[in-house]
Amino acid sequence: MEAVMQNQNPLVSVIVPIYKAKEYLNQCVQSLYTQTYSNIEIILVDDGSPDECPAICNELAKSDARIHVIHKENEGAAIARKSGLDVAAGAYVVFVDSDDWLDTDTISVCVSTALSTGTDCVMFGYVREYPQKSMPITLSEDSFSYNQTMAEEQIHRRIVGPITEELQNPQKLDSMSPVWGKLYRLSTAKNGRTLSERIVGTSEDTIFNLYALDGCKISYINKCFYHYRKSNAQSITAQHKPDLAEKWDVMYGIMQEYIDGSGRADEYHTPFLNRVACGMIGLGLNEIGSTESIWKKAQRIRAILDKPLYREAFRQLDTSYCGAKWKLFFLLCKKRWTFLLAALLRIMNYLRSRMAA
Repeated sequence: MEAVMQNQNPLVSVIVPIYKAKEYLNQCVQSLYTQTYSNIEIILVDDGSPDECPAICNELAKSDARIHVIHKENEGAAIARKSGLDVAAGAYVVFVDSDDWLDTDTISVCVSTALSTGTDCVMFGYVREYPQKSMPITLSEDSFSYNQTMAEEQIHRRIVGPITEELQNPQKLDSMSPVWGKLYRLSTAKNGRTLSERIVGTSEDTIFNLYALDGCKISYINKCFYHYRKSNAQSITAQHKPDLAEKWDVMYGIMQEYIDGSGRADEYHTPFLNRVACGMIGLGLNEIGSTESIWKKAQRIRAILDKPLYREAFRQLDTSYCGAKWKLFFLLCKKRWTFLLAALLRIMNYLRSRMAA
């Protein structure tokens, strides 16, 4: 009887990679130790943070026996998560970034869903938290539970890249890719491939889930439990990255290698090329964020678009599902009219900065 009850109340490991988050760390961890589901362990991984975060972690550990701290040298968020995963004792795992937070019933609802459906991963929506407003983001109109076949067609393939109607919102390319916003079965998370963002840029989560969610049953809860802070200047996604295009070349090579060996090369070929095309939105905005002149930015963008992979991606891209703005964007990419493209990206970047103000 005790074993049965224990299975109905499995331990959940919550892993928090931490770097320069002293202003937000207490709020993050408070949202974890106040979860209505109490059978959790909280693994705080201090990734060599140079601020007060190491001391804050140690103090937090004194306040709750469920909190454990790992201090390590700085290697990036992906390796920090892996350090936490290596010592996780839970049946399930949740990842939370140190400047974000969870609703208090998140783990309870996710565990209940995992147990009732037998799925290997439970996904849920999130809220983009700007300084002056909050923007809920859902991944589907309704909750669902997919078997392996449906999960491969609708989720795993979507992580590779979008097709048909999914191209209506190409800016949502990686909406299903983050490692946060999910509860994983421990064995599922351990199947993920960990690569540092220093190798693949900002797409380490995509590679992780490409491997972790292969052959899995997946459920989705249509509630926005995760709060994703968009105002932290230290956030990994808030900084211009001069070598991002080169790192994404590495990432695309790894994805192609995976696809070639997956037995789904034909099914995943178009989604993969669509990912490359849609990824130009992020690469373009990254280039516009540099301090160089618009002419230099246009030259940098042209150098990216001149690569054979990008030429192939835009040559085959079906923009019939896109709105006028994105049709124009992709046309400029296809024609490699990069000064006009840089001007359009500058406008997009301005509107994006106004949203975050």
